[in-house]
Amino acid sequence: MPFATSRLTPALVLLTGVTGVVEAVSYIGLDHVFAAVMTGNVLFVGFGLVDPSIPVTGSAVALVAFALGALAGHRANVALSRRRPERWLTYAVCGEGALIMVAALVALGLPADPSQQTPHRFAVIVVLAAAMGSRNVTVLRVAARDLPTTVVTRALAGVFMLPSHGRAGRQLASVAAMFVGALAGAFLLSWHPAVALAAASLLEIIAGALCPRTET
Repeated sequence: MPFATSRLTPALVLLTGVTGVVEAVSYIGLDHVFAAVMTGNVLFVGFGLVDPSIPVTGSAVALVAFALGALAGHRANVALSRRRPERWLTYAVCGEGALIMVAALVALGLPADPSQQTPHRFAVIVVLAAAMGSRNVTVLRVAARDLPTTVVTRALAGVFMLPSHGRAGRQLASVAAMFVGALAGAFLLSWHPAVALAAASLLEIIAGALCPRTET
């Protein structure tokens, strides 16, 4: 499904910034859990199996929720691409933004201590990880390999490839967006996790509005 790259790039860069906000909330506010970067959760679970002092429950819950979100996101994308083929990406991204807003509402009940094993904490983890799982399959469907939106490892490495085929600028923008998102998320978290997640939701919906139509 080809897209207009000039409009797709800012949408994907903005989504990368949203990931920074979400991970600030999940890592700092939910006691060292990643909602989008599943590599971190896999490592934490592995570490925790050897060192009991490392909590693994939240990471394990995030992994399961991410997988379920990816499965549901794939089915939703297939359905959207059939019913609204020219705007399926917009609807998919805005749907993820709605899920993040649900997480923001649930986060209103979070305790002050992020390490407390409360139903509210796990509910926020589940909704956020599911949204990020859906996001990942959506971006895979777009096939923007140098801008995956949830990690910047490939983008950062691509900056130093010679030749970069003109992609260095947008790859640098992706890295910067993740940094700014993390910075903003950590700052907003000082007020309340719900504030940071509400901001992330609004940014995600804006990114959805920026998404181009499918070219025919």
